[in-house]
Order: sequence, then structure tokens, then C-alpha cells
Amino acid sequence: MDSSTIAMIIAVITMVLFFTNIFPMSVTAVFCALAMGMCVPEMKLGQIYSGFGGSSIVMVAGMMIVGDALFQTGIAQKIGAKICQYKVAQNEKTFIVFVVIICTIMSAFLSNSGTIAMWMPIIASVAAGSNGKIRSKMVIMPAGIAAIIGGGSTLTGSVSQVAANAVLMGTPGFSAGMGVFDMTRVMWPICLIQVAFWMTFGYNILEWALKPGSPDFDKNNSFANVSADAKGNEFTEIPAWKGNVSIAVLILCIIGFVLSGHPFFKKFLNIANIAMIGSLILFVTGAIPLKKTLAKLDWDILIMVGAVTALGTGIDVSGAGKLIANGVLNNVFSGTDTSVALLMTVLIVLSSVLTLFMQNGSVAAALAPIFIPMAKTLGISPLPFIILIGATTNLAIASHIGTAVNMQILPAGYKPIDYIKIGGPLFVIMVVVLCIISPMILL
Repeated sequence: MDSSTIAMIIAVITMVLFFTNIFPMSVTAVFCALAMGMCVPEMKLGQIYSGFGGSSIVMVAGMMIVGDALFQTGIAQKIGAKICQYKVAQNEKTFIVFVVIICTIMSAFLSNSGTIAMWMPIIASVAAGSNGKIRSKMVIMPAGIAAIIGGGSTLTGSVSQVAANAVLMGTPGFSAGMGVFDMTRVMWPICLIQVAFWMTFGYNILEWALKPGSPDFDKNNSFANVSADAKGNEFTEIPAWKGNVSIAVLILCIIGFVLSGHPFFKKFLNIANIAMIGSLILFVTGAIPLKKTLAKLDWDILIMVGAVTALGTGIDVSGAGKLIANGVLNNVFSGTDTSVALLMTVLIVLSSVLTLFMQNGSVAAALAPIFIPMAKTLGISPLPFIILIGATTNLAIASHIGTAVNMQILPAGYKPIDYIKIGGPLFVIMVVVLCIISPMILL
């Protein structure tokens, strides 16, 4: 049995275990990492645990600490109560739409991971002071989805379009690559659709999937736990300076996320060390206690984030990703008479589906070298295909694997099946719309 087949079998078993929730997510992820590392010859043993040194797990852990500081210092209740005075926070559905619009716009120009990292504690703060009108678990997933989609609207919002663009820039005659707003041409309708989704039946789907009235609604929701702890008068004796430090650190992290997108600061800052700096300041100043804070971290989530990267690595190095792509393409297309619109449709479906199971950067890097030669064979520019690869690799909203954002929002207590139930309908709508509008816009 060849490596690609083995990797696909492991991937299928892992997906079944994730979606059935038979074992904790961390256990399933560790099983997947070990299986990939020991059964796929092309994968180095060090890649089994390389994710634990990656930026995603460090950033998730760091921002858990930064967000938790708002609650430990009692400042969350004050912030939430202040925001709740405005009409936008008096209704949960309205607040979701408001947050979705803001996150979509911000992530188009900042990092999508940075956007959701700075908004999760803000959402939790509002929920903490809303007297039950706003529930963090109902808002954080829509915010995450908005950050993912917004991040795919420009060249700067995510890593996958940068990876695809790098391949294009290495192609003779296309050294300039994509423009910053080339992807916006096909993605602005998608951004509007997702806003409309949350304004209409999206909220009903949230209620159906998450069952907010059930006893287990807030199970494993770290934001709900700290919100509950923040009630009452137990924080009146905490010095005001500790709350001020927690706010200052959050603002510092936001500024850091913004600066990390600038070419000069990229040499010094990324989403991981920004979160580390914020956490370090909180511990060094004594604003929050070290042992208590570390004990409250959701280690099931952190272990899963660190181990699950091996899934995408195994699919990539084994050649399973390329095998799937080439298999679909070779069975559908033949010769230079191929319909370009049909080719676009297959690219959209293939790229968006693969990104549900692999890191979006890996999908972009795998597909770009395949579609550029196909475009040249057909005598057309490869630019429209690179635009679509950049866009569709940012539609991974029906799985918790495709982007770092999906993993970042897991501490709100979501299960893998929740991504399918909530993100699945919107994912299908967006893919269908892209298949319809892309040939009209790009050809």
C-alpha cells in the first residue's frame, strides 16, 4: 500500500473520530499525529510534534491568558456593562451581525488570526456584562467565520493567497503577481452573502446546532466559566491598576497584530510572539497569578491544536493532496478544448473541499503549480485561477482544521460537528455562488 493511500485512510479515520466525538479532541489528534508519523515514510518523526512549536498553539495559549486577565481583574464586567448600554448589544442577533461586519472588514486588512484573537476577549467581555442577553458561544463562531471570509478578500488577509501568489510570481511574465484587491472582485459578494446569512436564517441555525437552552450548552466554554466568575462583588478589593494593565496589554496586542503586517515589523513580530509578550507583561507585573492562570488553560484544546497539524503534513508529504487533485482533474478534463468555466468550477469545489481537511496554505501551494500549467496549455492567463485558489482556500468554515482561526475559537466549547452544522450551509451557498459568478467576473 503506497503512502498516499495510507495517509487518506488515516485522515478518514481521524475525521470520523473527530465528528463522532468518541474520544476527546486531543486524544484523536495525538492518534492522528502518531499514525501519520509512524506509517507515512515521507513524514519525519519530528513532524509528529512539530505543531507544538508552531505559531498557532503559542498564539492560542497566549491570547487565552490575555483574555482571561480581563476576567480575573474584574474589568470584563465593567466593559460588558458599558457596551451593553448601546442598542447594538441589547439583542444577540443584532450584536452578531455587528461583530460579523467589523471582523470581515478588519480581517481584510489585518491578519484574520489577529482579528479573531483580539475580538474573542471583547465578545466575552460584552457577554460577561450583558446579564445573559449576549452569550459568548453564540457570537464567537460567527465572528470567526467572518474573520476567515474577510481574510480571503484581499492579498493581505491570510497566508494561503500569499503562498499561491508566490508560485505565480515565479512564472515567466507574471513576476508582478496579484494586486492587493484582485481577490476582492469575487469575494465582496461572498462577504455580503455571509452578512445576509447571519441577518436571516443563520441565527436560527446557530440555535438549532448549539441548543442554548440545554444544560450542556456552555460545557467546555472557557469564556462562559470566567463570565460566571466575574459576577458579584468579589473583585472590589482588586487594585484598579491590575485592570488597567489587562486593558493596556489587550490594546498592546491589537497594535502588535496591526504592526505585524508591515514589512519592517514582520522581522520582529508575529501572532505568536505578540501573544507571548502580552502574557509575559501580565505575569511580570503581577496583574494575574501564574499558577492559577496556567491551571485554567484548556489543555484539551491546546494539545489538539499542536497535534492536528500532522494531519495536513501527512496528506501533503505523502502526495495524497496532489493525488486527489490530479485524479479529479484527469478524470474530468482532456485536451485543449476544455471549458474554462468548467475548469473554474472544478477548481472552486476541489480547493474549498481540500481546505476542510488540510491547512489552507498547503492546499494553495499544492494546487497553484497544477493550475498554472493548465492555464498556459489552454492559452489563457493563470491569474484568474490563482485568484480563485486564494479565495477558496479561505472558505474552510465547515471544519475545525483548515485555518488557525477555526482552532482559535475552539475554547468557546465548540465540537467538530458544530462546524459542519453551522458553517456547512453557508459553505455550500458560498461555493455555489462562486461557481456562478467567477466566470462572469474573471473571464
